[in-house]
This record gives sequence, structure tokens and C-alpha cells, in this order.
Amino acid sequence: MIVSHAPAQDGGTAERRRAAFLSLAVGGVVLAGKIAAYGVTGSTAVLSDAMESVVNVAAAIFLVFSIRLAAQPADRNHPYGHGKIEFLAAGVEGTLILGAAGLILAEAIGDILRGPELHRIGLGLALLAGLTVLNAAMGLYLIRVGKRLNSLALRADGAHLMTDVVTTVGVLVGLLAVRLTGWAYFDPIAAIAVAANILRTGWLLGREAVRGLMDEVDEALLEQITTQLQEKRRPWWIDVHTLRVWHSGSEQHADFHLTVPRYYDTDRLHDIDDELRWGVFGRDESPGDIVVHFDPCRPRHCRRCAVEACPVRGKEPDEPLPFSVADCTRADEILDTGLPVRNPG
Repeated sequence: MIVSHAPAQDGGTAERRRAAFLSLAVGGVVLAGKIAAYGVTGSTAVLSDAMESVVNVAAAIFLVFSIRLAAQPADRNHPYGHGKIEFLAAGVEGTLILGAAGLILAEAIGDILRGPELHRIGLGLALLAGLTVLNAAMGLYLIRVGKRLNSLALRADGAHLMTDVVTTVGVLVGLLAVRLTGWAYFDPIAAIAVAANILRTGWLLGREAVRGLMDEVDEALLEQITTQLQEKRRPWWIDVHTLRVWHSGSEQHADFHLTVPRYYDTDRLHDIDDELRWGVFGRDESPGDIVVHFDPCRPRHCRRCAVEACPVRGKEPDEPLPFSVADCTRADEILDTGLPVRNPG
């Protein structure tokens, strides 16, 4: 078994940190602006929107912490690095979003029962419109950087900001309806409507965080690695099985069994390991590692083997079957028979 690490790279750490600090700064400005808008209008919907911005700032603080921690290299206590903190950050942010939605609903219902009172709606609309543009620009930037650098924490924060944008747009619609009709109950009704969208976003973020923390199968990554194995395939890569992949923050990890000619020595296996390292991760800007367990071939593999002039071949080869996700992810098997290995107990 050989463990290969992809070439040491920054992995976009500096850009992650820059995006996180920018998110925190913008969040503070937006929060201050929404508090001012509430002071001007007395709108419960605006107050609820400001409460969500409090969550934004808290999430941005946690984002800065998680990005710094995730960038630390692997150590004795964390041999796979610290990248999973980003999944935890996304989970915390999803939980905060759900909490904010609950508070918004409580405030809106209370406002309906008390009877809403609004004033200076025009100034409030102008303030919120400007803050919405700022928030949208920040959210789209975080999502774009998060996708490019494979950072769930940045994408989660960006998604949260875009949810905040939708919330503010809903508040704007409610305030505009109040101004046009004079019916103040549009304000808490708008708050209730946007709270439902916030609940949905919080649930999706929490779900994605759980998937990452539990190493749920990433079908897209499996397909990507299987395709790269097939494209880079060499004749002595006879068979692949027990392929597993997972994420640790921005890092991608994979391990699998590779069947090779049984007469290859350790020097040749080391060369094959280098082929695999560059074949699977060579074009990927993200850091990661690959663990290869080498299996010696048996006569049953001859039909799938494309090695020319093999000194131990027992049967003439057929056209090798292409690697597929279903084939590469099949369970470990007994060398001589090909039957699945059964775990004891």
C-alpha cells in the first residue's frame, strides 16, 4: 500500500481569508444600515431583517475562524488536516439561519396581534435598496470564490447572504405595498413570507454540512476520478475496485485497490504510484492525497489484462473492460476467486 500526497499548494488559502474578512466587514456595514432603517421606519419586517444580519455577522466571524483553522497543515493529532471545520462552519451557519427564521416569525406574529405602526417609509426603502445591492454583490462573490476554491464554508456564507437579499427584497415589497395601499399589515405578512424561504436555506445548508461530516458518497467526484483513471489508463492498470472518495474542506481524498502484474517489484510499484498521483490529481488545483493498495494479478485477470509479452499469462486477453463507477466501487474481493471479502462477525 502506498500513500501519495499531491504537491504542496496554497490551495487558495490567502484568497479564502481575504473573502472571509471582506464578508465580515460588509456584514457589519449592512447590519448598521438595517438598524438605522428600523429606527427610521419602526417596521417589524425591517427589524426581522436586521436580526438576520446579526446572524450574518456572527457567521462571518465563525467563517474567519474556520478558514484560518482549515488552512493549517496536517499534524499528528489531525493526520487528514483540519478541512472538516468548514463543514462544521456550514452547519453552524445553517443552525443560525433556522434560529433567525424562528425569531422573524415570532416578531411578525406579535406585530399582527399588536397592530403595526410605520413611518418614514420612503427613507427606509432607499436605505434597504442600497444595502440589498451591497449584500447581493458580496454574496455572489463568496459563492463564486467558494466554488472555484472548493470551499463549502465560503459557499455557505454566500448562500446565506443571498438568502438575506431575498429577505430584504421581501421586506422592500412589503413596505412598498404599505406605502401604496396604506394597509400596514403588509409589513408583518412580508416578514412571514420571507421567513419560510430562510427556513429552507437553513435546512439545505445543514444537510450539506452533515453530508460532509459523515463522508457521504460524492457521486460527481467518483465519476470525475473514474473518468481520469480511464483516460490515463496504462496497460498494467489491470483492474480497480473498492474506490472510495471523500472531502476534507478543499482537499480531495481517494483510496482504491489496483491490480497489477504479480511479478512487478517495489520500484515499479513506486513508479505506478507516481503515474496515478498525476493521473488522478495532476490537473486538479486543489490539494489532496491518494492511497493505493496494490493487488497482484491472478489467472482470472488474464482476460482483462493488456500487458504485452506477459511471462505468466495463462489465457489470451480480450478487450479490457473500461473502468466504470459501478465496477471501480465494487467491494474488496478474494484474489483467487473474485468473491467479495466478508468481514468477520
